[in-house]
Amino acid sequence: MLEAPELVRVRGTMDFVPPQAALHRQLLNTLHDFIALYGYALIETPVLESTELFLRKSGEELAARIYAFTHWNRRLCLRPEFTASVIRAYLQELRHRPLPLRLAYSGPTFRYEKPQRGRYRQFTEVGGELIGATGPAADAEVLAVACGALERLGVRDYRLVVGHLGVALQLLAQLGIDERGQALIIGQLEALARKQADAAAVIQRVALLLGAPGDASGDGAEPDSALRALLAQVGPEEAARLATALLHHASLPLDGGVRSPSEIVERLLAKAARPDPTPRVRTAIEFLQQLHGLAGPPAAALGRLEALLAEYQLASDPLRELADALDHFAHHGPRPREIVVDLSLARGLRYYTGLVFEVYDDGPDGPLQLCGGGRYDGLVRALGGPDQVPACGFSIGLERTRLALERHGALPPAPGPAAALVIPVEPADHAAAVAAAGALRARGLRVELDVRGRGLKSALRHADREGIPLAVIVGERERASGSVVLRVLATNQQHMVALADLPAAATAVLAEAGVKSAGAGATRRVAPNGEATARGTAGADEEEHG
Repeated sequence: MLEAPELVRVRGTMDFVPPQAALHRQLLNTLHDFIALYGYALIETPVLESTELFLRKSGEELAARIYAFTHWNRRLCLRPEFTASVIRAYLQELRHRPLPLRLAYSGPTFRYEKPQRGRYRQFTEVGGELIGATGPAADAEVLAVACGALERLGVRDYRLVVGHLGVALQLLAQLGIDERGQALIIGQLEALARKQADAAAVIQRVALLLGAPGDASGDGAEPDSALRALLAQVGPEEAARLATALLHHASLPLDGGVRSPSEIVERLLAKAARPDPTPRVRTAIEFLQQLHGLAGPPAAALGRLEALLAEYQLASDPLRELADALDHFAHHGPRPREIVVDLSLARGLRYYTGLVFEVYDDGPDGPLQLCGGGRYDGLVRALGGPDQVPACGFSIGLERTRLALERHGALPPAPGPAAALVIPVEPADHAAAVAAAGALRARGLRVELDVRGRGLKSALRHADREGIPLAVIVGERERASGSVVLRVLATNQQHMVALADLPAAATAVLAEAGVKSAGAGATRRVAPNGEATARGTAGADEEEHG
């Protein structure tokens, strides 16, 4: 008989087990609470979306990493990021709300990545979108919320990198590169900046995708330059006649398809006559590399960049927008260790149009990108909106942020065990024990009820092993008198209290010992206080009720 295969979690995903799952939720709630202070209201979108939603404007890099599938002839995918989903929800549900609209979100996202430290196939994003506002004040608010949220978690000494896509897009338009070409080039910026790709190889690959000759050398090599010269010499009508004759002579059929023979010839000639895009692509890549080389602190970088833009006869408006946003940001609370202006920053997503930024934690094992975002004024219309609506947003990677806190020793302690274990001594005591547990829970304490009937001694041993600071014991005598025995496990001191007084007594004991007593439960053991406590009728020994 064949053995069933071992069932393990999917590679690139994680299990969060107690108490780590509670810590994960604690970090998430801290971020939510901080972002809400700025007026961002929570929105939840489906994990399952139409694949087309992320193909229109997200870019080739993201499209290649989508978990996509077809179900009943519908192309669906697992959400790879939140911004497109939030804008889709805005168009469907919120378009008639007054602007600006501030929306916050969190949840799992999925990308087919190579798993490694800080990079997973399922990860949690927490972020916000500011829809319907433009200008430096709006950009600065998004920067402030993103950085302030990280600081609220305990992230310190982080590096903020800011850029502006307006400069790169301006040059690409000046070179006559169409929208598809712009997306292809900008999609390569991150790999070039991080030296993960060779510039010459990128130029050749992008030029080929834009219709360059097979060698993509751009040096006028035969046969393409000769063909272009011939077409220019004979004119379009004679070229069409010659092309048709050559195709017939080669016995290549021109009918039977969707297009007419004349349309086929026209398309072939248009493609052949199209100028080689390689020189323009090379100019664009070299310019973008210069932008990266001029990156640095704002005061120095902005001056150098203004000189470069003047050299290429480009407007300096994006630089002024970036400088104004940073001036506004300085009035907010966050204080990055370092701010770097890098106009080659592109974020790998095609929908960005203006300010972009990323936040890094630098450590001995390399930088961790904790957060990223930017302005995307064209996304609403690209996804079907009737109007151009400005928008800006950010997203924090929760797992990476947790790693950063961990390596700096700044990770908060995980929520501890329950505050109390309620122990019915005999089956007949169960109803009274349930009442005692309910009274404590109504006060906001986390409480376990012994449901195994393991006996008093074993139940107390279990509480001690789990670090539960208090035991509430209910036996026949307690049941008869409407009371319980409250025991502090660290000192073995105990006393009898009326059931009505139990919540206040338990809270007081926990507070005296410095133990967190809210719904998260205790975070450390109760320490001995050396004070004598009157013993109840149950006595001090476990065997008294055993």
